[in-house]
Amino acid sequence: MKGVKWLGTLLCLTGICLTSFNVYPINIILSLIGSVLWTWAGWAQKDIPLFLVEAVAVIFYIAGVIALFY
Repeated sequence: MKGVKWLGTLLCLTGICLTSFNVYPINIILSLIGSVLWTWAGWAQKDIPLFLVEAVAVIFYIAGVIALFY
């Protein structure tokens, strides 16, 4: 679990950094993967607030990825 959380953190922070420099669309992709990992960690640890925040972030990131193609 610890490795999943660290990888999720690294991906989310990289996505934030890329967003700061307007590097698109890889910023959304990396943030999406990081948030999926954190959503899973929240679920596995029964941490409902963490799960909820990350699940909503995943929904928004997926909407952003869909918007890339339309």
